Amino acid sequence: MPETSGAKGSEATAAKADGKRGSIIVVHQNRGLNPHTEDVARRFAVANCVAFAPDGLTSVGGYPNPPDDEKGAVLFRQVDGMKMMTDFIAAANWLKARPESTGKLGVVGFCFGGGVANNLAVRMPDLGAA
Repeated sequence: MPETSGAKGSEATAAKADGKRGSIIVVHQNRGLNPHTEDVARRFAVANCVAFAPDGLTSVGGYPNPPDDEKGAVLFRQVDGMKMMTDFIAAANWLKARPESTGKLGVVGFCFGGGVANNLAVRMPDLGAA
């Protein structure tokens, strides 16, 4: 998993991708970066996007392995919310600057991640879609 100035996460790229592509941040629910969110990032990659799903639980050890959403929810309550938002912004900027990215960036989020998408839309005026 790459690290982006704070948050580790799951990067997904199409196997036969050519040239520069749009990028998308995929933000998890209040359980951390679970297999479902990683799969959503993978599906965006299949659609020829550069996708990254940051793990907001990085600062408390990351999403549990083996996967356990209930343990993830417990860890989520221990995270410093401002630190997590800073990590998501850093992840978005890191992805946008990747050499395979056109610099165009979108974000999609689930539950808690929807709030993060709204926050990024306000904090990143060049965000293309949320």
